[in-house]
Amino acid sequence: MDQAEVQALIRQFAAPLGDYAATSAARTEGAEMLARALWTAMIAGPEMEEATWKVFKTTGRLDDESLQIIQRLYFDQMKPVLTEEQLAALRERYGVRRQEQGESPPG
Repeated sequence: MDQAEVQALIRQFAAPLGDYAATSAARTEGAEMLARALWTAMIAGPEMEEATWKVFKTTGRLDDESLQIIQRLYFDQMKPVLTEEQLAALRERYGVRRQEQGESPPG
């Protein structure tokens, strides 16, 4: 997967946040930050997704309603943009090795 394809996928992935971002420059910046964090979490896997939601709630100070809206966008519109094959290619490109169930972490 080349850089142009990665950039196209990122744009497609982030597109559902466009309506939210369209209202102001500050919201555009916030939406871009959310998209980058969610992109990274998606590639890293479910454990990172969980950690990201916790950070959004605590450090990002998102209330439950806002967090639920973002989670719905992520699971219903953003994440489905990528096929399993594309996700696997991205994990390989970025050197992400996911821990299999029952496997002990390296250490």
